[in-house]
Amino acid sequence: MIMKIFKASLILLIFIGSCDKPTEPPVDNTPKTLKLYINEFMASNKTTIADEAGQFNDWVELYNGADTVINLNGFSITDTLGKSGKWKFPGVNILPKQWLLIWCDEDSSQGPLHANFKLSASGEELGLFTPDGKVVDTITYGKQFPDTSYGRFPDGSATWKFMPTPTPRSANK
Repeated sequence: MIMKIFKASLILLIFIGSCDKPTEPPVDNTPKTLKLYINEFMASNKTTIADEAGQFNDWVELYNGADTVINLNGFSITDTLGKSGKWKFPGVNILPKQWLLIWCDEDSSQGPLHANFKLSASGEELGLFTPDGKVVDTITYGKQFPDTSYGRFPDGSATWKFMPTPTPRSANK
């Protein structure tokens, strides 16, 4: 009988002792409804928009559909879904309901928003990932056409369409 009381008391002490310990924060503190999208891209930019160096390079536009600023520090974008960390973003913010353009030209010497890959006009994949490698958004696309972008319409929606009049850094039309 004394042994049963001792065991019950020991179990109760272990339980009470574990209750006063601080809880650890969750490992994944990324918002569950991150409203960040690959919104539009152009894989064959011949005359549409030039970068800071006056070159007509491929580009990808992201859209922040949230009502808060999103800091992209450590996020990554890739043209190969199996390589989630291919190009990491610097500490740049996207304001609410705004767009950010990334040049896909393999020339990081031109600025902080020049990725280390180019887009294929014959088709490939694009992926956007959180700093810890979780998928934010992806698209696998087919053949693209010169000076025609492919984008979500309206911004941030699930519907994609070819846009003969591209809209980099502005609302898709």
